[in-house]
Amino acid sequence: MAWRHDSHGNAGVEFALVAPVFLLLVLGGLDLYHTASVRAIAVGQLQKAARDTSLEDAAADVRQAAILSRLQNAVREIAPGATVNMVSKAYQNYGDVGSPEEFQDGNHNGKCDNGESFVDSNRNGTWDQDSAADGRGGAKDVVLLTATISYDHLPIAALLTSDRKVELVAKTLLRNQPNDQQADPPTGKCS
Repeated sequence: MAWRHDSHGNAGVEFALVAPVFLLLVLGGLDLYHTASVRAIAVGQLQKAARDTSLEDAAADVRQAAILSRLQNAVREIAPGATVNMVSKAYQNYGDVGSPEEFQDGNHNGKCDNGESFVDSNRNGTWDQDSAADGRGGAKDVVLLTATISYDHLPIAALLTSDRKVELVAKTLLRNQPNDQQADPPTGKCS
């Protein structure tokens, strides 16, 4: 029974047990780090580009294209082949972001109905759950920029998950420069 005390080959068996787990942790960590890096670069570049283009020195569509181009270039440096899309919504002020349009709730039912008056912040003629207007807005408006980024996982992560793509969202708020007076929104009647 001398073989019971023979320790030759123990290192190989231990390595065979530990190596896959260790490699999985290291490679999974690299994918997490890559995702965090893409998110940080996207948010940083979105904020920088938005600040740089918030001056009213060019048309809104030109500014939007400049922000998108800067963001795409920065993200694609570390995530080649990434798809970057951006949407902008304009609000009257910071407190309005994500909020419904104001209305006079005469019957106290929490709904805009029965001809109650409302402030048409987005100027579309109807009461909305989100008071945003599409686009970059006008002077002094608060603009919510939302970028959606999609790219392939690193190769090892693709083996571990059924999702082949990483989907990230980066958002930032900016206020347009006050080169003009902010227009007052019209009022309307709820139906």
